Amino acid sequence: MGDTFRRTMEIVRFILVFLACSLLGYGIVTFLSEHFLPANPYREPHGNAVKVVRLLKESDAAEFDWYLERLQLFYLVGE
Repeated sequence: MGDTFRRTMEIVRFILVFLACSLLGYGIVTFLSEHFLPANPYREPHGNAVKVVRLLKESDAAEFDWYLERLQLFYLVGE
């Protein structure tokens, strides 16, 4: 009987230590993510930011056709 009680207490102690370490690890990861990751990564940039996307105007329709032809060639040939 004493042996089963001791084994049960070892299992309970293991579970408690495992839960404590898991909660401590979760707390550390949460703390680090709050301090090192930006609060809103999708906000509008400021300063010397460069806009990556350029909207096409109606006068640029010929240029758009060239892009479409290149895309079709890529799908057909793979280059």
